[in-house]
Amino acid sequence: MEFKVLGPLRASVPLPSAAQPRRVLGLLLARPNEFVHRNTLVDELWPQGPPSSAAAVVQMAVSKLRKALSPGVPVDDARQRLRSGRDGYRLIVSEGELDVSGFTGLTAAAATATGDERRALLERALGLWRGRAFADVPAGPLLEAYKLWLEDRRCSVLGKLVELDLAAGDHKAVADRLGPELAARPGDERLAGWLAEALHGLGRRDAALAVLDRCRHALWEHAGVSPGEDLLAVHRRIAGTGWSAGGPPCRLPPATPDFTGRAGELAELGRALRGPAPVVLHGAAGAGKSALAVQAAWRARKRFPDGQFVADLSETGDVLAGFLRALGLAETELPSDRDGLISLWRSHTADRRVLVLVENARTEAEVRPLLPSGPGCATIVTTRRQLAGLAGARPIEVGDLSYAESRVLLGAIIGEDRAAAEPDAVRRVLACCDGLALAVRAAGTKLRQRPRLGIAEFAARLENERLRLDELAAGDLAVRPVLAEAIAEVSPRQRNSLRLLGFPGATEVADWFAAALLGCSSRQAAELLDELVDDHLLHVTRDQAGFPRYRLPGLTRLALREPPDPAALERALTVMAALAEHASAALGAEYPPARRTDAPAAATDRVTADPIGWRDTELANLALAVRTARGHGWTELTARLAEAHGDLVGPRHGGPLALIGFDVVRERLDLPAEAGKLLKLGHSHADAGDLARARTCFALAEARFRTSGDPRGTGSALVALADVDADSGRPRSAVGALREALDLFRDSGDLAGQAMASAQFGSLWDDLGDFRRAKECFEASLLLSLHCEDGRQHDRSAKRYADVLRRNGRLDEAGDLLASALTGTRSSRERHWEAHVLRSLGDLHAEAGEAGESERCLSRSLELFEHVGHRHAAAYTHRSFGESLRLAGEPDRAAEHLGLAMSTFRALGDRRGGGYALLSLGRLRADEGVVTEAAEGLRTAAGLFRELGFPVWELRALQGLSAVDRDGRQRERAREALTKIRFGAMPG
Repeated sequence: MEFKVLGPLRASVPLPSAAQPRRVLGLLLARPNEFVHRNTLVDELWPQGPPSSAAAVVQMAVSKLRKALSPGVPVDDARQRLRSGRDGYRLIVSEGELDVSGFTGLTAAAATATGDERRALLERALGLWRGRAFADVPAGPLLEAYKLWLEDRRCSVLGKLVELDLAAGDHKAVADRLGPELAARPGDERLAGWLAEALHGLGRRDAALAVLDRCRHALWEHAGVSPGEDLLAVHRRIAGTGWSAGGPPCRLPPATPDFTGRAGELAELGRALRGPAPVVLHGAAGAGKSALAVQAAWRARKRFPDGQFVADLSETGDVLAGFLRALGLAETELPSDRDGLISLWRSHTADRRVLVLVENARTEAEVRPLLPSGPGCATIVTTRRQLAGLAGARPIEVGDLSYAESRVLLGAIIGEDRAAAEPDAVRRVLACCDGLALAVRAAGTKLRQRPRLGIAEFAARLENERLRLDELAAGDLAVRPVLAEAIAEVSPRQRNSLRLLGFPGATEVADWFAAALLGCSSRQAAELLDELVDDHLLHVTRDQAGFPRYRLPGLTRLALREPPDPAALERALTVMAALAEHASAALGAEYPPARRTDAPAAATDRVTADPIGWRDTELANLALAVRTARGHGWTELTARLAEAHGDLVGPRHGGPLALIGFDVVRERLDLPAEAGKLLKLGHSHADAGDLARARTCFALAEARFRTSGDPRGTGSALVALADVDADSGRPRSAVGALREALDLFRDSGDLAGQAMASAQFGSLWDDLGDFRRAKECFEASLLLSLHCEDGRQHDRSAKRYADVLRRNGRLDEAGDLLASALTGTRSSRERHWEAHVLRSLGDLHAEAGEAGESERCLSRSLELFEHVGHRHAAAYTHRSFGESLRLAGEPDRAAEHLGLAMSTFRALGDRRGGGYALLSLGRLRADEGVVTEAAEGLRTAAGLFRELGFPVWELRALQGLSAVDRDGRQRERAREALTKIRFGAMPG
């Protein structure tokens, strides 16, 4: 019988093919002629824990082996090879039956032999091996240990043979023996040394060095260790120079222990370092580029077993010479010229895998000579610019820390318990740090240095801008010198640009504003701004329309130590005033207004294209501009900016800024101008639905116009007061104001004023139920307006008259007037009044049963009102839309529009508009047969109109109410309303 285990398991008889019997046989052959306990077999077969059937499986495996090894022999027969006893099994193996016995016998004999006999014995011993021991048997812990022992014995025999071959000078035999061996075990230093010496002996120096390099890489990659002294000695003998005794050079500085955040950048860096293209970490001074680069370098270090090099270009010294010395070159081997050093560095890195970290690079030319040439190398560059000229470079921006990252970093420095105890103060501290990693670290270090300093107290110090940079310092860790160095490195032209861009209080400015501050063309400004952005001294984002907006970082502005240039600031604010006025004009015009000559053409066109977007983007800066101009004493500019701001936001959102314009006028003691501002502000309040504030402004304007002796201004204020009084339920006051206004306009020969007052009178008489008087007033207004140079009053009178005619059933006449008014408002480019005319046309088409045309007109009216930001007028269009859809039989959509109208009227306190909406809602519920809700809405509407003094509208609500509620009280109230209409609520 023969058993062979030095390779795949074999025997002179067929063995079972199942795995378990072969594994049992393997362990028994590892301990031949010894009893192996059953529990030992179980542990070997199931090292992670046996199943409940483990004993039965072992018995079955043993049974199969007995049938193969001793076929037909009973278990208790002396001829049985696999015997049982003492809860275990023993495999009987005779002398010479097991190849392991032959191998150990030959090696023992070789130990005492000499010369050719010893070589022959070793060759025979090694010849017994057919591969790795038990190559096809899955090994448990015991068998694996036995296999390692056998492999170690085999390597010992191999080593003795190699030593004999080397001693005999048979380098080819060594190379033939060790080539396959080292391919399977690339990290075996002894084999690598022998093979390298053999190859060197054959004259293949490069191949020998390659073997040594592969072994060094394998040691580093798989075990993280450097070659031992024996292999270093071999390298020195072959290469003439040695590897450094401590292994490959690692010049990396220690990684920051409390490094936090930057997960995205680290992941991107890790991916980028898998290729040879240089990775450029660019960001502002103090952003944490070096800390990030070092962190990434340590993480990737094992992929670069030939060394990690660091060059700080802000320091003096020949970097390349230092790199080459670290690779083991002697001083005498270094060329004296720069080109020679570059060439030598590239040749020594061609087949190596090294990582190079270049810090504080300023230009591409500084970096190129330091780039290693090998495809397995990598380079990280930290710089304040992108260094776009580096071929194939991978730029990664190191931006501001997010609040969450800043919070984690601060907590890591000062202790999480201390940070959690004052969360609001921590927020204030981090706000002052502006996301700059160096500032956060300096703040945390200072707090850690002074444990008795409260975070809130420290935050208060930082919030004082004059002290902030001084407070952000601890030891030699300070923000000011780092920022000062960054500013000092740029050109004088760039430094002056930074100084001009410091608009105090502004978070960001548009490109046109920056160009005005710089006092140059848009193209020149763009070049300057791009340079500052490239240097990370200026941040750039894009607004919703895709145009650039620039922000000077707060800490950089403080580091400049210079106040903004007043002349540059006044120049920029003047352009802002012009564009704000242009935006206001564009919001009220259907067609783009003419370009402003006092603003850049491109900026003016941008405002024209999207006045609302411009307003929303610039609103905060416009408010800041008003205060800034006021603070510098620029009176006229302040007035322009304040008025433009008020026009763009409306009175409800003007706030204290609306008063600044009045203050300027008051300081000049300009009473007519003050009255004009009050009149304009009153109209803005009225358009927004705030009738109480509107009336106050109109009354103040009237008093100032009277005092200054301006009859036309007084008349305009009286007409405005009459409009508010009519809507507020004071028709008697309205009539008195209009009569006086007409007298004033007549005495001063103001035809436009008379036309305006007459049209107002016409609307009032219609509300009071006197159609005859209303018709007379409107016809007088239209006739007067025909003799005015400005045709806008004719269009407005025509629109109002058309509404009256429509309500009185004269649809054709109303249609003619509205068509004329629509043409006129479009010609005059008044979007606001065009929207009013379109709403009246929508009402007209609805009553005529033309639902499609009505919806088209009302949709366009809504679009225009929303475009100019006229929420109050839009609510009236929603009410008209609801009534139109009610008539068209679309109750769900009608209810939606009426609900929107009602919510706006309630929010603005417009009782008259609320009455109109309730009237339509009541009619809608009546159409649907919801009697209770219909009666409640109509009854409330009638009550509102009664309180406001509008008998015609009260009667309309009562008519609807009578259809759903036949209570006798409704008839009595209807008689009272009819009496008011018939005999007139006002004296003749």
